[in-house]
Amino acid sequence: MLSHHWRSPSAKHTWEAHSTYTADLGVPDRRRYRRTPPGSPTAADLVRPGDTVSTSYSTGGVVIAVKEYFYAAPTGENLSHFTIVYVPRDRVAKYRDCDRHWINECVAVGDRILMLYEANADEVFVVDRALQ
Repeated sequence: MLSHHWRSPSAKHTWEAHSTYTADLGVPDRRRYRRTPPGSPTAADLVRPGDTVSTSYSTGGVVIAVKEYFYAAPTGENLSHFTIVYVPRDRVAKYRDCDRHWINECVAVGDRILMLYEANADEVFVVDRALQ
């Protein structure tokens, strides 16, 4: 099969960290981070326990917790980000520890939930709101 995405043999691909984990492994961190502007809703404001979420990479379920963490970036900043913990829809009534899944390093940008590193194009979508 013919590929139309030709690359020069001398061209090198530059890898870039997509998460704090890959940066800690030594992948180059270009220090391009997303931030929630002051006074704007955080990821915890956009998604709450009981909401149903999906991701741009086809995972998701019902949220059981949203937790805030901080990353001490090489820039000297402490960057706020959130972890969304969810379980599959069919396990909501009774779930075990092995049913828990995590979406890490979530940052609210406007009304979108994106990942902390700009190099990471993943996104989280709220597809159903919990009754309040």
